[in-house]
Amino acid sequence: MVIMIVTAVVMVLGATVAVFYSRWVKKPELPSAVSGMESRAPDDELDIDAVEPKVSGERRSKEIYTILVVGTDTTSSSTDTMMLVTYDVTNQRSTVMSIPRDTLVNVNSGNRNGTMLNSIYNLYGRGERGMEALTREVSELVGFTPDFKVFIDWELVGEMVDAIGGVEYDVPYHMEYFDPYQDLNIYIEKGLQVLDGTHAMQLVRWRHNNAGVTGGGDGSDINRLKVQQGFLKAVLKKTLRIQNVVRIGQLAELFGKRVESDLTIENLFWFGSKAIFGGLNADNVEFVTMPHLGISNGQSRFYGRVFPDQIDLLELINESLNPFVDEVTIRELDLIRRNANDTLSSTTGVLADPRWGQPAQTVNTPAPGNNRPIQSMPVTSEPPVVSEPPASQSPGTEPLPTTSEPIQESDVVPERPEDGQESES
Repeated sequence: MVIMIVTAVVMVLGATVAVFYSRWVKKPELPSAVSGMESRAPDDELDIDAVEPKVSGERRSKEIYTILVVGTDTTSSSTDTMMLVTYDVTNQRSTVMSIPRDTLVNVNSGNRNGTMLNSIYNLYGRGERGMEALTREVSELVGFTPDFKVFIDWELVGEMVDAIGGVEYDVPYHMEYFDPYQDLNIYIEKGLQVLDGTHAMQLVRWRHNNAGVTGGGDGSDINRLKVQQGFLKAVLKKTLRIQNVVRIGQLAELFGKRVESDLTIENLFWFGSKAIFGGLNADNVEFVTMPHLGISNGQSRFYGRVFPDQIDLLELINESLNPFVDEVTIRELDLIRRNANDTLSSTTGVLADPRWGQPAQTVNTPAPGNNRPIQSMPVTSEPPVVSEPPASQSPGTEPLPTTSEPIQESDVVPERPEDGQESES
């Protein structure tokens, strides 16, 4: 009788788990596996001159996925937080690469000082079209197209932290910033503490302190990324605890409210279940920032912009991010670099805006309507990684996708404001 009772209880529990699992968990289908076609808009629909083809084909393990995670600034809607995640479910390892918002990309926005990656979403009209354009530009930086896209409302971070009972984090700086324009009031003491959702939101939005307040780091966006990465790793460590499985309903509600994605809630919880029950440890999640070069000379017209470090970036891509067996080469990338004479060049040999390849004193202002994206020729040979190709003067131009009217300087999506005026998220 005892055996029969125990057996019945086990069967009921098993059936409950099975129903629960089938309701909340569903393995995602890779985009290329859906009807054998890529689920993305063609380049000509976006007016993007992309380097094709990207690396694809056989994957390095049975279950390995790439996801582009994007969060927007609360005041300008520019995508100031961009992270590329590669999660190898088979081997329970993950790499999260933060992409600096000031990274220059080879897109003509009409700005003679270059186009930053965080402006692409707005430039292409936001929404699905803007996200598709941003995804395409990220693929130009890494040589493959991310499998999925996740667009988050940063409020999710605070609500999720409250849902899991707070997060212990050793805050590296004294953070004090008040901005009535953004209705933003940040005050967090330095040191080890348990942060609730409100302080978590303050931390991920913080970049520097108000003038006269010391102890706030160097004020750079790169420093802010490091703070965010450290905190997100602490959140991940707390979330991966098995006792948080009982909060799946609450977390599902938060994701449904704060996340837009081509992944379903069931897909997201498939990743969560694989991480928790598969043994993913926070120590096996590597947070990195895209290898980059900056400009120390404040006299440069490209001062404040970020340039990919071609050699180190390629190494990181193929060691940790690329999900495919075939390695990414420089031929799959469109990377902007700064030359010694303060001009720009691209690994493709063609610049979207020819003015970037001209010294500042010789830059001519084009006629209205002539500052458009330019079609480049396909790469026909292996471009050099460290040499400086000559600046190219492209013969043709094309309209930007967001308007049929001529684009004036005042119409261009604004670049990052000066310190003291910029947004903190």
